[in-house]
Amino acid sequence: MRNLLYLLVIGSLFFLLLFRTSLAETADSAHKHDRETVWTCSMHPQIQLPEPGQCPICFMDLIEVEKQSNEERQSLRQISLDSQARKLAEIEVQPVIRGAKDAAAEIQIFGRIDYDETKVTTITSWVDGRIDKLFVDYTGAAVQRGQAVAKVYSPDLFTAQAELIQALQEVKRVGPSDNSLVKKMASQTLAAAREKLRLLGIGKKQLQEMEQLEKPADHITLTAPLSGIVIEKHVNEGVYVKTGNPVYTLADLSQVWVILEVYESDLHAIAMGQQVGFTVEAYPGAAFQGKVVYIDPLVDEKKRTVRVRLNAENSKRKLKPGMFIRAEVSVPASKQGQAPLLIPASAPLLTGKRALVYVQVPDQTGTYIGREVVLGSRRGEYYEVKNGLEKGELVVVRGNFKIDSAIQLQARPSMMNPYAGAAKQKNNSLPKLFISRLDLLNQHFVKFSREVHKLDVARYRPALQKFSHALAAISKDGLMEEDKLSWQEFAMLLQNDLILLQEAKGDQEILRTYAEFAEHFQQVREYFAIQDVPAAQAASPELQAKVGELLKRYLILQQNLAADNEQVAHDSAAALVPLTKSLETALQQTGTKEAGNLATRLQKEMQKLGAAKSLETIRTAFYPYSQAVVEAVETYGSNDHTSWFVHFCPMAFGSTGATWLAPSEEINNPYFGAMMLRCGEVRKQLTQE
Repeated sequence: MRNLLYLLVIGSLFFLLLFRTSLAETADSAHKHDRETVWTCSMHPQIQLPEPGQCPICFMDLIEVEKQSNEERQSLRQISLDSQARKLAEIEVQPVIRGAKDAAAEIQIFGRIDYDETKVTTITSWVDGRIDKLFVDYTGAAVQRGQAVAKVYSPDLFTAQAELIQALQEVKRVGPSDNSLVKKMASQTLAAAREKLRLLGIGKKQLQEMEQLEKPADHITLTAPLSGIVIEKHVNEGVYVKTGNPVYTLADLSQVWVILEVYESDLHAIAMGQQVGFTVEAYPGAAFQGKVVYIDPLVDEKKRTVRVRLNAENSKRKLKPGMFIRAEVSVPASKQGQAPLLIPASAPLLTGKRALVYVQVPDQTGTYIGREVVLGSRRGEYYEVKNGLEKGELVVVRGNFKIDSAIQLQARPSMMNPYAGAAKQKNNSLPKLFISRLDLLNQHFVKFSREVHKLDVARYRPALQKFSHALAAISKDGLMEEDKLSWQEFAMLLQNDLILLQEAKGDQEILRTYAEFAEHFQQVREYFAIQDVPAAQAASPELQAKVGELLKRYLILQQNLAADNEQVAHDSAAALVPLTKSLETALQQTGTKEAGNLATRLQKEMQKLGAAKSLETIRTAFYPYSQAVVEAVETYGSNDHTSWFVHFCPMAFGSTGATWLAPSEEINNPYFGAMMLRCGEVRKQLTQE
């Protein structure tokens, strides 16, 4: 598959050359001189050089492409084509639609043709002997019921025939004058001789022929018990066989089995007695049908599939055992819920359950951005879209491979290389709130990783949900243009990962999907230089409970300071004294130097806060006390399950600035109150709800 895609990329170079020629004819000469270009390799687009030459990896000649600017770009996977370039690429777009509620989804299932085991039989030798003649001497030969298939020499048969002839002669010799006892014995001897030959495989017709002979024959002819095809020839001429040794195996192909491998997630669409349509590559356009007669009660733990067997009529012998088949099973919309989003089947560039779709930017004809989406079931000529698109968006249904190839040559993320241009470690400054939320996301990823490897669904799904909430809380506001586009790309991949992890069934599929998810998150770590931070869960539940109790009273003090309520603020500060003392004791009991130092700070700052009388002195003491509380929350966490943010006012205390804790991003300044209530900014997020 990868080689095929490489060939598509090479083939698209012709389009790129025509595209560049089109641009050259429509742009003025001054613009051409100002255009910035780079030289890259069609096989290794990460190679970008300022001058022509050869690729240092594969030594192919480099090609010249226009270097795209990040200005006014909405995605890293973005490209603009003029009208002539679009015509050359034969670009066509269609809107994303909302499917009809009564539309049926189609699940594709793969399988193979096999013999009907109830119509397979083996021809065996009924006597010890030598195979002197095979009338059917190759596999695949067709035989009819009763047809002679082999001639066997057998001493046992010769002896049995001699006994038959003697018994016949004895019956003829006994005349009417003999007594009844002699007649009875002669008749019994003849019956025993006939039975012996019958047990040696001699049929009624052959037995009659033997009785007409005056001397015994030394060969027996084996016949086919049913019509069919020889699927295995076990012996050759001249071989000695024992009684019961197989000579041929025959299969009646008038009816065959179709063995389907159905993923357990699709098993709801299969029922006993159901008619299932399927196709084979040997007969394009021909449709076949089979009836579900068996559903395996066990699941293949490695492949996470269930074997389903169909009976299919094959009177024309078109279906050959071993053929691969593609079956389609319709699932009524009633099992699917609300009407899904649909896109034409030609729109997605498929990579398993993931797919890359190119979307036309609204109000910018000729500008397209790539978007990874999660597909659901196929519904006729459409695919269901579970995530990544909105109704009414225009998706490229023709020319998408050419667009993807052009973007790949610019070393930007594409179907073949989703990480292109996004594996650079960032050293520039990022918004502090963004960094803190990335740190929280990293903590949730670590927790989820621990749980997923335990393969306990009840434990890892809640951890996955927390990661999802932390991801949704991260905003790209305040990021530089390149970082904003990169985060948008990463967030898109991670959101799709979450959907696939939620849908994953079975241990193997879960671990496989997690591996791809972990690879995407590692790209985020490398790009934004995320450092592992000490996890707050190392603290005891008792210590986290003390922090939680303190935060509740702390919040009351902060709110009253913001409301300029001096008396209530004073009472709230006094109420913090026993709670702070309780937290100090819990910190001292940990026995660590860091916890002891924090306990000392809390005690010192609480004494100042408790001694403050006026609103101004309470606010002055509130700042250093808040810094100690922030350290406690950041280091040990809390059990109150509330998101806590660090806010900062740059104007406080003569423009030296001051921080405080709040349970939301809404600014309520405790240092200025009503005079400058909304003055401040969110600096950091400490915990995730």
